Amino acid sequence: MQNAPCTRLVLVLLAATRALTPAPKPAAVTRRTAVAGTAALAFASPARARRRNAAEQLRQAVFGAVADNPTVAGALLRLAFHDAVRRADGQTRGADGSIQYEIPDAENVRLGRPLALVMALKPDGLSVADAVAVAGAAAVEASGGPRIAIGLGRLDASAAAPATLGRPLAQPGDEARDVVKRTLPEPGLSTVGLRRYFRRVGLSDQELVALMGAHTLGRHNTLLNMTKACLRNLTRECLETAPVRAPFESRTPDAFDNSYYALLLAWDDRSLERGEANFIPTDVALVLDASFRRHVVAFARSEPLFRATFARAYAKLVR
Repeated sequence: MQNAPCTRLVLVLLAATRALTPAPKPAAVTRRTAVAGTAALAFASPARARRRNAAEQLRQAVFGAVADNPTVAGALLRLAFHDAVRRADGQTRGADGSIQYEIPDAENVRLGRPLALVMALKPDGLSVADAVAVAGAAAVEASGGPRIAIGLGRLDASAAAPATLGRPLAQPGDEARDVVKRTLPEPGLSTVGLRRYFRRVGLSDQELVALMGAHTLGRHNTLLNMTKACLRNLTRECLETAPVRAPFESRTPDAFDNSYYALLLAWDDRSLERGEANFIPTDVALVLDASFRRHVVAFARSEPLFRATFARAYAKLVR
């Protein structure tokens, strides 16, 4: 107890010494890190700017191509879809440019031409994956649809993605049309299969139904006016050069609008006029499922809702 005053004096002196001691200077490594970070940003920013400029150049070129030939829009949109959804098991990224190795596959009939167009229009500085995603979005916009913001910087795949799933999406008691076996959607999928397929690529029911609205653009092959030789042996060349192609919906086949949904509802209540639409089974599946049908009705009533949901679904699919 007698030493208490001395102890207090020592503590006071220590505190004063600490207060007078200058703060340590930042370590040299901190300065070097800051300089390196600044240099990295300076390097990255021009690269990003070049990609943005190249994407805008491609967007404007697609506008010109669609103005010259409005049927190009549906083909470019289909190209982007096929590139984004064909994924290996567990792959979460969308567009990867693998479509350039997949053109010979049967599902990609008539996609050689839109791919060649994208490659011809693609400026330096864009990967094939970025170019295909941007071209699909630009085709929608050029046809009267929404402007879709597309992130850039994708890396290109070096080979084709698998055509079949390593593990089919199936449950005990499934019917054949419920089972998802392929990485591209088969046109005969049931409502169960359709939902499973699009869940695999991360889309909700609402986004699925909106993305199916891509069929407001584009056409598919028919057998009309084909030669007898082709009718006897329907080769790849016959399909590539089919003389008559039918639009999915014929009211406004080259305009991006919500008429696809109105025609689906007309089909459902048997008021569809002959020739107004040429649907495939996965189209009409949208009015046979209560959850899907709810969104069909909503999009038929509100074009702004359809446009906004489509833009969100497309950006999510290709990212």
